[in-house]
Amino acid sequence: MASPSSSAAEGSGGGARTEGRLTPVFVLLTMTMGYVVYAADRTVLSSMLVPMKSALALTNGEVGLLGSAQYIGVLCVVFAAGHLSDRFGRRRILAVGLVVFTAFTWLVGFSSDFAQAFSFRLVSGLGEGVFWPVAMASVADYFKGRKGMALGIFYVGFDVGSVAGLSIGGVTYYLTGDWRPAFFVAPSLGLVAIAGVGALKQSLSRAGLKSPAGIRLGRDVAGLVRRRNVAVLMAFALVATWASVWQVVFLPYYFYTVMKFSVVSSALLASVVSASGGLGKIALGWASDSWPRNRLLVSISLAVLLAYVVFFASSSFPVDLLSAIAMGFFSSSVFPIMQALMTDSCEGRSGTALGLTTTTQSVATVLAPVITASFFALGVGRAVALNAMIPAGLAIVLALLLREPRRGHGRFAA
Repeated sequence: MASPSSSAAEGSGGGARTEGRLTPVFVLLTMTMGYVVYAADRTVLSSMLVPMKSALALTNGEVGLLGSAQYIGVLCVVFAAGHLSDRFGRRRILAVGLVVFTAFTWLVGFSSDFAQAFSFRLVSGLGEGVFWPVAMASVADYFKGRKGMALGIFYVGFDVGSVAGLSIGGVTYYLTGDWRPAFFVAPSLGLVAIAGVGALKQSLSRAGLKSPAGIRLGRDVAGLVRRRNVAVLMAFALVATWASVWQVVFLPYYFYTVMKFSVVSSALLASVVSASGGLGKIALGWASDSWPRNRLLVSISLAVLLAYVVFFASSSFPVDLLSAIAMGFFSSSVFPIMQALMTDSCEGRSGTALGLTTTTQSVATVLAPVITASFFALGVGRAVALNAMIPAGLAIVLALLLREPRRGHGRFAA
């Protein structure tokens, strides 16, 4: 069967043939840029919470709700967006998601009280939830046999965007002394992604329509969830995300509180861990295009648990640093491989299937920090260790239950 890009090439002359050759790369660049903005819009709030609390007279409870608003928005729509993209195509849904989270992040900068900031933040989360699974499905659809590497590159966009959001927040506040400009600058990068989606009008409109005809919400989802690999991957997505969330939320805090590094040193060490994660996503995502993904996930999940054990047990800085780099490398690489295996397991319903995994991931991002906080009675170090190692152990068990579907490319061809 011809790929979407080759179909476009065959459909209309030389210009279309050029578009066919360039489409996969342009899709990857556009979706990755969208993910950069997605992450920047999230982290710019983190950098501005302190001045926002003072300027808007927020209580501690309101600060917590404001931090959760975007995640709640994502959870509300992430599955529906993926499913609808299988029925009606990717382009319009992607455009809606990008426009919504760009516009409503801008509006946060105009907030005059908690109610406005929370409402704008919640709606921006809805836009993110619309974009996330559909962007991944678009990348997987266009790269087929190289989807592991392509999804790895896509996921690195989140790392780049996270650094960009924190940097934009810090620089704009330093230059202006006001928290509002950060919310005007960060989402402006979304205009590039919106323009890219517009340029891919014909290709992205076709993408979702390559999925099986006659998809219906209840019947289609029930059929997918009854598949062993799909159900196990949903559970695996939950625990793998749960195991990794602490690195984003609590790792700098752990370095500072438990290991007694300075604030600056803690931030730098956490940045090294994040950078190693970006390398892991690309390197092991690429490897998964040649090796069985289910076996890779078993090996990687075991490596994650071992890295956690060494990191939490060691009292030697060189060992701590190496194990922290290893845990970043392996725990981050899980996600592109997991999503690629999900698309291999869903018989063309990639938007719906990725909507299922991203839903369980969203549940984990909401619950994992709460679970860690509930463990704090044991002490910060033990609480964070338990919140990392319990789900990492469960991930190994679930990975052992996964099967490798026959692929349509390479040595896994049907």
